[in-house]
Amino acid sequence: RTMGSGGSKDANDADKAEVAEKAKQKGGNPMRLGEGEDFTIVTERKCTDILCCLIFILFWIGMLIVGIVAFARGEPDRLHNGYDFTGEVCGFGANSEKSNVYYPYPYDDEGGSEPDLSWAACVTDCPQQTSVTPERPIPNLCARRFVVNDTVHGSPGVEIVCGGMDDGSTDLLQFTLLNRVNDYKEYCMERMPICSPCGTSVCCDGDNQIGSATEAVDKTRYPVKNLWGIEVGHKFGYCFVPYPSAAAFAGRCMPWVDESIIDPADLVKAYNYSGNNNASDVTAGALQSGLTALAKALSGPQETFNYLVDEVNTNKWIIAAGAGIALLLALLYTTLLRFAALPLSMVVLISLWVLLAGSTAILCVKAGVIAPDQIPIDGSDISLPGGTTWGPAETNQEMMMAACVIVGLVFLVYTVLLFFLIPRVVLAVKVIGIATECLTTCPSFLIFPVFQWFATVLLFLWWVFVMIYLAGVGEWSDETRTYDWDDTTRRAMIFHFFGLLWGRAFILAVGNLVIAGATAEWFLTDDKRALHMPLISGARRTFRFHLGTAAGGSFIIAVVQFIRWVFRYYMYQLKKMNPDNKLVKLLSCLGECCLACLERFLNFINKNAYIQCSIKATSFCPSAKNAVMLLIRNCLRIGTLTILANTFILVGKYLIAVGTAFLCALVIAGGDLGNITDAPIFSVTLICLLAFCIASAFMDVWEMVIDTIFQCYCMDLEYGTNKSGGKIRQVVDENPPKENDLKAVGSAM
Repeated sequence: RTMGSGGSKDANDADKAEVAEKAKQKGGNPMRLGEGEDFTIVTERKCTDILCCLIFILFWIGMLIVGIVAFARGEPDRLHNGYDFTGEVCGFGANSEKSNVYYPYPYDDEGGSEPDLSWAACVTDCPQQTSVTPERPIPNLCARRFVVNDTVHGSPGVEIVCGGMDDGSTDLLQFTLLNRVNDYKEYCMERMPICSPCGTSVCCDGDNQIGSATEAVDKTRYPVKNLWGIEVGHKFGYCFVPYPSAAAFAGRCMPWVDESIIDPADLVKAYNYSGNNNASDVTAGALQSGLTALAKALSGPQETFNYLVDEVNTNKWIIAAGAGIALLLALLYTTLLRFAALPLSMVVLISLWVLLAGSTAILCVKAGVIAPDQIPIDGSDISLPGGTTWGPAETNQEMMMAACVIVGLVFLVYTVLLFFLIPRVVLAVKVIGIATECLTTCPSFLIFPVFQWFATVLLFLWWVFVMIYLAGVGEWSDETRTYDWDDTTRRAMIFHFFGLLWGRAFILAVGNLVIAGATAEWFLTDDKRALHMPLISGARRTFRFHLGTAAGGSFIIAVVQFIRWVFRYYMYQLKKMNPDNKLVKLLSCLGECCLACLERFLNFINKNAYIQCSIKATSFCPSAKNAVMLLIRNCLRIGTLTILANTFILVGKYLIAVGTAFLCALVIAGGDLGNITDAPIFSVTLICLLAFCIASAFMDVWEMVIDTIFQCYCMDLEYGTNKSGGKIRQVVDENPPKENDLKAVGSAM
């Protein structure tokens, strides 16, 4: 046994010697002080990375311009309410009493082979005719009220009112009994009002018709449309024959007949009354083609994006409340960590495991429940025929499945990691205790993240509101009768999204610089009681000299994050085109893994560069080089301890993010735990990301304090200034790297 122990010790010494030799070769020469110099924070400073600061300022001027233009030109109500073929938003202005959107002929002009929603009308209620009356012997509806002068039968003094009834229909008693059908077509379906100021029918709002002036529909360009043998009207005509429909999501009227409520024979009777139409095929089955066409038309990228933006708009106050919940949880967590680190660490490890297990189960159940071929109609989910999928439902299912896989993998990895973390809780608490000593002397460190929280919330609120208005920006086309995003709007959206990434990374970078500078000041002060507000000193140095460094470092992180999102988008498109292609799935996993590792590596470089910048007042690149070389030379002393402490801090971030998302999902579900799967995945994901950003701002305080203390300790050893306290020396000396740690460090180097 003694020989075995000796052999193990010899092997351990050999590994240590090998790592030390590699560190000496790659780490460069140790730091040295000049003659008469002391290890202190540099007081004579100059602004660092000025060009990066100027670019950041110009970028945010651009962000402000994008926001102003979006607020000036955007109509977010158009996303939710929809608009008619004149460009008027349903539920507002001329359509204030008409909040539903109806599509008289949901096909294109090429024989009905593709969907086309450009001919849209705002209606009070979705048309659903089940009976015939003398005033309404055939179903009819008009998008606007207008007046037609009876010149056809030589009675120019007689005026016919189209769409004059309360529900938008036409009183057919105005016409002679025998000619009601033909007269309705001739006066209302084949003519359109002329309105001011445009002098055509494009700008009519129901009240601006020029007298009783009308113009004929261009029958050559817009021939009559037929559905199931019924002449429904001419494209972009103001009056038409409506088909049976029911209200679906966001007030969209979808072709639908519930045969359990409505007898199709009544519908046949209603449509057959005209005598000229053959409506014997108007049944629930016949309406499926129209339903399919509308579902396809509402499944495009822009429509799906609008649907998700509208979902965020609906839940925006719950998202804002999520920021408050994350703030409270972060404050509670960081406060308890100061006074009860050991029991809190055990509770956190177990609580996160339970939350991840529950979240995995909920997400996987929800992913199996969502059917991409179902669309909500009249309070029920209706399956689309022929394998047709509805874009928003398909996107929700894919996001839910992705979330299920990601959270499930995190849960499995964390379960394995738990066996490694639990035995090392005591050691991690000792390392955290070093930071606690600093934070007990300077409790104001834990208040600073409140300002970061405020800045993060403002950034997210600004981004969400501007994005909602940007999505509502569009150029109206009199030709296609639609609002379309032009290339400028799309570029503005990309620019605005990058601004969110850069802004969030910049807020964290500024916080890292402030905390690093204040911690270094605490470390290098012999009499801790003589410290006078080191946080204010650190903030003053950062805002006066080093915002350019924060802008440069955060830009690198934002670029990598942006590349990750672009990669995810194109992988999403490839998966849609090749859902069963294993090569695409493999490339997606490999690419995401590589980019995630790159982002973590650059975050590591950035944080340590900020520490060097806050101490020595050097710009980003020299600071990053000095920090990396210092850590390589001292990897045997602090490598394992730093990684262990930061792992526990990362666990705290995930706990706050997952806990906040769970609570907000419960609020959205009305407080009913049984209905928590009904919470929209996109909104909950945004809440989780926002909570993680807020948690990062708070937990980064502990991480930066630990990293700064260890880096100062290494610099102190190389300088030989003996400024390190006894506690950190004791923790480092009593916890040398284990054999497995040495092998891992050796292979990494």
